[in-house]
Amino acid sequence: MKLKTTLFFLSFCLLFFIACQQEISQVIQPSTGEVLNSGSAVTLLVKNTVTNDGSKDNIIDNASCVTVQLPVTVIVNGTQIVVSVEEDYNAIEAIFDAFSNDVDTLQIVFPIVITLSDFSEITIYNYDNLNEYSQNCSGNNQYDNDIECIDFVYPIHLSVFNSDSQITQIVTIENDERFYNAIETIEDSQIIEIQFPITAILYDGTEKVINDMTMLQNVIEEADNMCDEDDDNDFNDDDCINCSETEIKQLLVVCDWNIHELIINEVENTGDYEDYLFTFLENGIVIANDNSNNFEGTWLVYTSNFQIIVEINFTNFPNLSFKWDLNKVDDEEIYLYFGNNKLELEKKCD
Repeated sequence: MKLKTTLFFLSFCLLFFIACQQEISQVIQPSTGEVLNSGSAVTLLVKNTVTNDGSKDNIIDNASCVTVQLPVTVIVNGTQIVVSVEEDYNAIEAIFDAFSNDVDTLQIVFPIVITLSDFSEITIYNYDNLNEYSQNCSGNNQYDNDIECIDFVYPIHLSVFNSDSQITQIVTIENDERFYNAIETIEDSQIIEIQFPITAILYDGTEKVINDMTMLQNVIEEADNMCDEDDDNDFNDDDCINCSETEIKQLLVVCDWNIHELIINEVENTGDYEDYLFTFLENGIVIANDNSNNFEGTWLVYTSNFQIIVEINFTNFPNLSFKWDLNKVDDEEIYLYFGNNKLELEKKCD
C-alpha cells in the first residue's frame, strides 16, 4: 500500500513539474519576430549601429575602422603633442592650419594600442604593423558597414533565455561594446529579446522612442546614410558640421566682406584682391568694388553629399570661381576650401 502511495505521489510531482516547465516556456519564449536572431536583418542593423567607429581619429591614423587608444603621443610638423582626450585632435588641426603653403606631417610615437571595429585591442609597434590592420578599412569616403547616424541610449535590458538549461537571465547593456559582444556571441540555444521601449538619438539630436523590433528595424534603416559619417582623411571638412544653409546665407548678406587670405594651388594670391569689398545680395548677385570699378558675379549656397557648398562665379576673377566647401565659421570669418585652394572671407560691417 505504501509503495502504491509513493508511486502515485512521485507520478503526480513529475506531471506537475512538466506542466510548470511548459508554462514557463510559454511565458518566456517570445514570438520569432521579437527576438535577436544571429542571421536576421534587424540583428545585423543593430550590430552595425554598435560597431566601433574608427573615423573620429582619422587625423592620426587615416583609418576609419581603427581607433587609436588615448593617450597617444604624436609629433606634428615637429611639435610634440600628447593627445589625452578627443578634443586634443583640434590641437593637431590647428598646427596643420597655421600655414597654408607648408607640408604637414604627423608621426606617431610607438608603441600604441588600437581598437578594431569589433572592439578587440591590439598593441602596435610600428607603421608596418599598423598598416596590417588599417588596410582592411574601406577607402577614403567609401561605404563601410558601421552606421553612425543613430546611437542608442543606455542602459538597455536584454532577456536571454537558454533552451538547454531552461533559465532566463536579464542582462543590462551599458554601452556599444557590451551590446556588440552580446550580439556577436548569440548561441543557437539562446533566445534574446530586447525589453522595450528603448530610446535612440538621431544624427540631428532628435530622440526616437522605439517600442518593438519592427520599429527598431525601420528607424535604423531610415537613419542609415542620412548624415555625413566623415569616413575620410580630410580633417578640414568636419568643422562646420552643425552649420546650415540658412545661417550661411544670412551671414553673407548682413555685411560686406574682404578677402583675408586666398591660396590657389598652394600659391598666395591674397594681394590681388586686397582692395576689393564683396557685397552678397539676396538675389544671388555678388558685387566686387575697389572704389573705382564694380565687377558683378553670382553666388549660391546649397548642400551636396552632406557638405555645404558656397558657389561663386566671376567672369573677371577666375581664381574665386569655384564650388567652395564650407569649412568653418566664426564671429568674423568664413573659411572655404576647394581641393588645395583656400579662401578666407573677413567680415567688414559699417
